[in-house]
Amino acid sequence: MKSAILVFAGLSISCSMAGAQEPQPHPILNRERFLSYSAGAVVAGMYCGKLELNADFLLGYEYATGVYPPLDPNFQPEMARAEKDAKSDLDSYCKLARLMFYKGNKPKPLAAPLLVDKQ
Repeated sequence: MKSAILVFAGLSISCSMAGAQEPQPHPILNRERFLSYSAGAVVAGMYCGKLELNADFLLGYEYATGVYPPLDPNFQPEMARAEKDAKSDLDSYCKLARLMFYKGNKPKPLAAPLLVDKQ
């Protein structure tokens, strides 16, 4: 009986340690955050010369969730806010947009891969 308890305890500890070493899943991008991020990325695509929207990511999100930012009533206010930020300090805005949304970042963009290099 003692050996069965020790074996069970050992398995429990090893399973919990193995579970702790698994990579954490990517956080889910909810609708509000996606609208905010996509508004920021649209503005970056308009004002930051070397960047454009990552259409594959946007279409994939729309296909998966049904959220199409231009038709969402919360998108326009987010875009106006982002455009105001960009106009106040364009250089900083473009640097931040690249850090947050540029698909080519290693290991990955901080928020979502919404921007790519212009073709």
